[in-house]
Amino acid sequence: MSVKVELSGEIPVLTYARADSHQATMPEPPRDTIVPVNGFIDWSKSVTAHPSVSTVTRKWTVLVISSLLVGYITTVIDLASVWMNDLKKGYCFSKIDKWSLLSPYSTCPAEDWHDWSRILFGSTGAASTFFVNLPIYTIFAVVITGAACFVTYRAPQIKSSGISEIKVIISGLNYDLSQYLGLRTLFYKITGLILVVSSGLWLGKEGPLVHVACCILNIVYNYVFQVGDIDGDSANSFLRRELLSAAASTGISVAFNAPIGGVLFMVESAQSFYMPTKIMWNSFVSATIAVVVLTSFKIFTDGENFLERDLFQVEFGNFSWVFIEFVPYTLLGALGGVYGYLFIKLNTLYRVKGIRISVQRRLCQLFRVDLHKYGNYLEVFLLLAVTIILNFPMEITRLPLHAYVKILFTDCPEPKDDDTTSQSTTFICNSSNGMSILKLFYIFVQGFLLSTYTYGVHLPGGVLMPSLALGATAGRLVGLISQSIQDSLHIGSLAECTKKTCLVSPSSYAVVGAASFMSGITKLTMCVVVIIFELTGAVSYVLPIMCAVMVSKFVNDWICTDNIYDTWLKYEFNRGAGQLVSSKINEGKGSGLCEFTNATSTVKNLLPDVTTSRIQIPLERTRCIQLIQKYTREEIEDFIHSDTHEGYPLIGSIRNPVSLGYISKEVLQRSIQAITTPSNPFRFSISEKLPTSVISDELHYFQQFEDIQVCFLDTVEKSHFYISELTPLISLLEMFEKLHLNHCIVMRAGSGSGSDSMAGTDPLMTGFVDRFVLAQLINSKFSTLKDELVGRTDDVEQRLTDYERDGHSLEFIT
Repeated sequence: MSVKVELSGEIPVLTYARADSHQATMPEPPRDTIVPVNGFIDWSKSVTAHPSVSTVTRKWTVLVISSLLVGYITTVIDLASVWMNDLKKGYCFSKIDKWSLLSPYSTCPAEDWHDWSRILFGSTGAASTFFVNLPIYTIFAVVITGAACFVTYRAPQIKSSGISEIKVIISGLNYDLSQYLGLRTLFYKITGLILVVSSGLWLGKEGPLVHVACCILNIVYNYVFQVGDIDGDSANSFLRRELLSAAASTGISVAFNAPIGGVLFMVESAQSFYMPTKIMWNSFVSATIAVVVLTSFKIFTDGENFLERDLFQVEFGNFSWVFIEFVPYTLLGALGGVYGYLFIKLNTLYRVKGIRISVQRRLCQLFRVDLHKYGNYLEVFLLLAVTIILNFPMEITRLPLHAYVKILFTDCPEPKDDDTTSQSTTFICNSSNGMSILKLFYIFVQGFLLSTYTYGVHLPGGVLMPSLALGATAGRLVGLISQSIQDSLHIGSLAECTKKTCLVSPSSYAVVGAASFMSGITKLTMCVVVIIFELTGAVSYVLPIMCAVMVSKFVNDWICTDNIYDTWLKYEFNRGAGQLVSSKINEGKGSGLCEFTNATSTVKNLLPDVTTSRIQIPLERTRCIQLIQKYTREEIEDFIHSDTHEGYPLIGSIRNPVSLGYISKEVLQRSIQAITTPSNPFRFSISEKLPTSVISDELHYFQQFEDIQVCFLDTVEKSHFYISELTPLISLLEMFEKLHLNHCIVMRAGSGSGSDSMAGTDPLMTGFVDRFVLAQLINSKFSTLKDELVGRTDDVEQRLTDYERDGHSLEFIT
């Protein structure tokens, strides 16, 4: 079958002002380095493998077992992190049926909570708080953080969130899965996550749970299918990533107790080869099982007098909203979009401008230790000290982030003399509106500054819960201001506010603010609305939440193009020394994600109307394997280890660049093992029938060498289609994204066997393009092509007109 795409566009003057991914070289790694499999899997080969009945059975076995384990392990993480966090502050001496094991400090009756000063000395004054509680709190925090640093030092791949890496793995990257999704990584990730959440730093566990869930599935997959850790064969790669998509959804589901939102999270955020309906069904089953397991533990964690139906059960003061409240809701949406931009901007500047490394260098000079060994961890302890100083003065800021968010989502109850109030009631409801506004403003400012710097330190932790906390803080702040305005108007019913009929409910504003801030940092919409709805059960506030999320998305798209995860992939992922795994394939060239269709309109509008010839790596600068050329084993080994490419185009010769296919490093290295003498010359040979011109050149060239060895290349990848150098760039971008291509050999216009070729001509290679070249162009917003249209001549325009008039097109051979 053939599909034709008519060519259109203009041909500017030939220039090559752009990043040259395929030509860039890296320092030579050790000679004993084993070259791993290709960086990106070949989806076209993987999809041809039809699953057997046995495979389908084992697939569902993997999903069920891994989902059960995710539910159990998440419960352990929740309980351990909360108890370790609360242990820094004291202990609850109340009957278990009056408070929740999942949140002792905030649910314990106020008279039954004992700080350390009260436990040790029976004192509750300000002096004992400063001289007893603060030192004990600090000692616990330092010990917990030190343990987290040690765990991260032992396994550097557990740092950060993990959502970004899982995203590129699902898209096809072989990111050393045996290490990044292995048993050792799982153990250290769980341990480090418990310690980090317990430390009090502004980091959440929600993003890292995606990494944990994928580790669990990968381990179960290897056991059930009895395959090795190397993700080499096509069928294995395809099925593994199909299940990893479900595991990632399950991680979000158990993090927020939101199975539907978790399913939508991966469908909306991850670029995937699979049909959305297939991902949704696998994810739906997996998320349901995991959340059922997680929910069942509430029988044991909550007392009989303590009922928590949702993770953040919300009871607003008013039954519903009124139309006039869309003004502050829209404001919260705009604030969420601006927040996402400022957070990403500051977080990126800390690295790009060298602020982090400057802080680490000064600390290492102060303590006279090695920068590369201790710099990251001294930075963490300095950040911990600042966090303690800013958070300890107020009881509400000592809470875990999820407990703090729950308080903001709950309206203050009417006082009753016979009620026993919990700790959470005293944290925010005992102050006047003016004092509460000042407290919330302080928490928002210091939380924003701390979270922007904390996300990116050498520890595991995510950004979703900090964003929810900041959004809820901003929402509650706007709600209190709106309530004060309402009270000051004294106009009829606007001045009346009871528990059941209140125009302004600050807790509802907190929910809307949390949704808008989460959308601003992730650029997600539908899944955010569903997650917030499942978190809170706020059925009547779905429309205001949607309105705020819509405004947040519009504002954020207007001022920036990437979300927090894509920004991390652009500036941190696969960047030499910052790489977290040992693989050398594609190091230093970024993630290689070609997401053009889903790019914002601001990026699309910057694409100049140019052809593929403007961005291709020209033949004379492309590293190729030539069939008509003699080599030695030493030369090929040096050639392989002198760059970080996945493989090389195979041509006849530079003089006659007939395209013969593509050879991966794995095949090339395996083939030269047959050459026993490293210094003796040999030539390559392939089993496919060669064009006549190549056979003629081969006979003429090698007749001057006697008894030259022959090295057979057993696997040569043939291109599935021919692409002309006159193909418009926009068509090339869409091909790579929609067809999930890894590389493309560009043919000279008029050569080859397509409909745009002359009869009897061989396909002559004129350049090369891979996904990393295109990804760099998209990430740079095509800045290297901005002057491409300058200097065009009428002759160039006439060439294109003649080419289109003759009916030439691009032909795909599938």
